[in-house]
Amino acid sequence: MSQSIIAKGRTIHDAIHIGLDILGATREQVEIEIIQQETKGILRIGSKPAIVKLTKIERAEKTTPDIEDVIESIEIGEDSSISDSAKLEDKEATFKDDLEGKVWVENGKIHCKSSPLYYPTITVGKGIKLYKNKELVDRTTVVTENDEFKIETEEEVIETKWRIIIDENKLNAILHVEPGKKKTYTIPNIAPSSHIELNGEEHVEIINDLDYDQVLQELQRLNVVYGINREAIMAATNVTQAEKFVIARGISPVQGKDGCIELLIDVHSEEKKPMIRADGTVDFRELKNIPTVNKGQVIAIVHPPVQGTPGISVTDEVIQPKPAQPLLVQLGQGVAFVENGTKIVATETGRPDVEQNKQFVKISIVQKLIHNQNVDITTGNIRFKGDVEILGSVEDGMSVQAEGNVSVFKNVNKASVTAKQSIYIGQNVIGSTIISGNNNIFISEAAHVLTQIQIQLEKFILSVKQVMNAPAFKVTDFHKKGLLPLFKLLLDHKFRSLTTIIKQYIELCRRGKNLLNDVRWSKLSEHLHSCFLSSVPNEWHSLDRLNLLFNDIKELLDEYAIPTEQYCSVELMYALNSTIYCSGDVTIYGKGCHHSKIHAGGVLKVNGIVRGGELYARLGAIIKEAGSEGGAPTRISVPANQKIKIDLVREGTIIQIGKISHAFQKDERLIEAFLDNEDRIRFR
Repeated sequence: MSQSIIAKGRTIHDAIHIGLDILGATREQVEIEIIQQETKGILRIGSKPAIVKLTKIERAEKTTPDIEDVIESIEIGEDSSISDSAKLEDKEATFKDDLEGKVWVENGKIHCKSSPLYYPTITVGKGIKLYKNKELVDRTTVVTENDEFKIETEEEVIETKWRIIIDENKLNAILHVEPGKKKTYTIPNIAPSSHIELNGEEHVEIINDLDYDQVLQELQRLNVVYGINREAIMAATNVTQAEKFVIARGISPVQGKDGCIELLIDVHSEEKKPMIRADGTVDFRELKNIPTVNKGQVIAIVHPPVQGTPGISVTDEVIQPKPAQPLLVQLGQGVAFVENGTKIVATETGRPDVEQNKQFVKISIVQKLIHNQNVDITTGNIRFKGDVEILGSVEDGMSVQAEGNVSVFKNVNKASVTAKQSIYIGQNVIGSTIISGNNNIFISEAAHVLTQIQIQLEKFILSVKQVMNAPAFKVTDFHKKGLLPLFKLLLDHKFRSLTTIIKQYIELCRRGKNLLNDVRWSKLSEHLHSCFLSSVPNEWHSLDRLNLLFNDIKELLDEYAIPTEQYCSVELMYALNSTIYCSGDVTIYGKGCHHSKIHAGGVLKVNGIVRGGELYARLGAIIKEAGSEGGAPTRISVPANQKIKIDLVREGTIIQIGKISHAFQKDERLIEAFLDNEDRIRFR
C-alpha cells in the first residue's frame, strides 16, 4: 500500500520539502498533489499556508531482471554501438533535470533554471552590489530565466592615519602610525541550489602611504628641531601594522639631591620579646634596648643640597631640574651645631630623639625621669619633657604626661597616662585613660573622617568639571546664579554619603572643640558647612573654592600624618572599663580586656579575651577570643581594606569592616573576615 502524508508550509516549496523530509524520499520517489495554494494577508491577518499531499511511489519487487536492469549492467567499451554523442545528450538531459528550480554562479555570472512550482532565490551579502533588470537588489530576490543580472564588487579604502605627540616634558616626539587598508571583493563560483547567498570573497591589501617629507614638515610646524631620528621616520613609512616611533629625543635633566641628615647613631629602640614572670606579670625592664649618647658625641652630619644639571627639550629649550631643597634642622634640648652647622653634637647624656617630616628635622636629647614609688596624692602628678619610668603604680585621679616614653611597672587605677611616644604598663589598667602619640583621640577620629571626605570630595570635583564641560551646561544660568543648584543636584543624586560624612565631621569638631588645638580643624568645619550644607548661595559655591577646600584638607592631613620615625605603641597585660588610644600598635598580653574602648592606629593584638566594649584597629585586628556567653555587646571594627582574625568568636559579637557589619548568630572558631570586591563580608 502506498504511503501518503499531508504537509503544510509557508510556500508550496516549503511544504514539499517538509513532506520529503518526513517520508525520507526524493522528488522522483513521490507523487505531489497541491491541495491549497498559500495566500498572504495584511500584517499576516487572513494569511493561509500552502498544503500538499505527497504519495510515495511503491515499486514491486523484481524476481527477474527486466530490460532496464540488463541495459544498466552492460559495460560499454570503445567498440560499443552507442555513440558518445548519445551519452552526452543523456548526461545533459539528466543535468538539466538536476538544475530545475535552482540558481548558481559561474565565472562571475548568474545562471538559473526555473520550475513550474518553484523559483530559486538570491540573498545579497557583503561586498556585492546586485542589479536585477537594472534595479539594485536590497536583500533577497526571486530569480527567473528571463531576468537580466549584473554583479558589481565593492571597494573600500581606509587611509593611513598618523600623528605626532610631544610628551608633557617635551623630551620625546612620538609618531603614531596606523597603516591604511584597501578591501576588494571577488565573486566566487557557487554550486546550484534553490537558494544562494551572494557574498564576495574579501581581499585586504595593506597601504602605508606615510610620506617622509610630510613628517618632517609636521615636526617643523611643532618646532621640533633637536634630536630628530631620521632612521625611525623611515622605519615608520614601512610598517604594516599600528606602531609608535620615537622620532625625536631630548636630553633629560639630571635631578639634584635634597639636603639630608646622616645619622651616626641608631635612634631606634631594639625590640625584645617581653619576659613573663611566674606570677603572670611582664618584665618591661628588658623589653627594649634604648639607645643612649654621651656628652660631646657627634650625633649626625648635615649634608647641603646638590643642584642638578639642565636638560634639552626636542624644541631646543632648556629643561631645568627641580630645585634641590635644603634641610631645615631645628635643635631641641641637649644638642648643638658645630663646624658651621654641618655637624650636630650632644651636649647632654640621654636618648637621641629624631623627628623628620620631609625636609624638616627636629633633633634633641631626651632625658629620663625615674620615679621609684607610686604616683599618688602624696607625690602629685608628673609632667616631664623626656622619658618617664615609674616603678610603682599610678593611683586614683592622678595624671602622668611625658614628651617621650612612659613605663609603669605595676598598675594604672582610675588615672590617665599620656605620652608623645610609647607606653608600657606591666600589669593592669582599670578605669583609666591611656593616650600614646602626638594626637589625641579627637584629632585621630577627625583625621579619619576627614580622609573619607577627601576621597568623596575629589570625586565630587571631577563630577562638577564633567557637568560644566557638557553642552547642556552652557544653556543654563548657573554662571549667573552660582553653582549651588548644581551642588544640590549632585548631592541628592550621586553624593548623599558625602553630606552624611560632613555632618559627622562638623559634630565631631563641635564636641572636641577644646581638644582640637589647631584652629584649622574648626575652620574646615565652617567651610564645609558653607559649601555643602548652606541653602543660600555664597562664595564657596564655585569650582575654585572647591579646589581650595580640597587642598586645605590634603595639607592638614599630610601634616598630621604620623611619620614612621614617631611610630608609637601601647603594651599592657589587662584592661577593664578603660579608654586606650594609640597612633600605633596596641598589644594586650595577659587576660585581655573587658568593657573598654580601644583605638589602634596600627595593629590590635589581644592574646586573651575581649568581653564587651568597642575596638577599632586601622591596620587589622588579631584576637584570641571575642564576645561573652552573657551577651555583653562587643564590637570590633577595621577599615574596608583590612582583616579581622579571631580564634573563637561568641554569639552576639559584631564585627564591622568599612561600613559593612556582621553579627554572629552562633559560636564560631578560626574566622578570618574581609571584604570582597562587591563590599560583602567573606570568611575563610
